[in-house]
Amino acid sequence: MRRILIMCTVAGMLASATACGGGSKGDDAKTASAKPTDTADTGTGKTSEEPTSKPAGGTHAVVLEVLGTGELPGILYNAKTSGNATNVKLPWKKTDEVPAGHLLAVLASSGSEKVTCSITVDGKVVVKKTGTVAQCRYTLKK
Repeated sequence: MRRILIMCTVAGMLASATACGGGSKGDDAKTASAKPTDTADTGTGKTSEEPTSKPAGGTHAVVLEVLGTGELPGILYNAKTSGNATNVKLPWKKTDEVPAGHLLAVLASSGSEKVTCSITVDGKVVVKKTGTVAQCRYTLKK
């Protein structure tokens, strides 16, 4: 029963993400794996991917994250494009420049361990959720 509930949640999220500006199949292949992204030294010995200013041209710097331990079979996301990352070692992060009006979403399910999803826009965390199924959604303001 729980698996059916998770699948229904995933299907609903993908349907709404596609209607709100999801990407093409070609984009999914490029972003399906959890690749490291560029980081900058903050002077504290830690690295940061958080933007320091708002990008020009009506877009927003967006960071989607899933925190926890271990590995997840998959993470579904929607930013400038939608897609899924499979066999993901946590923590996971995706950064993107997204135009105003887009729906941002990230969905992660561990089955038994708690995970945390978050969405950061222009350096500010706008939503953060924790649970065995963590789903974060946020629509960028126009």
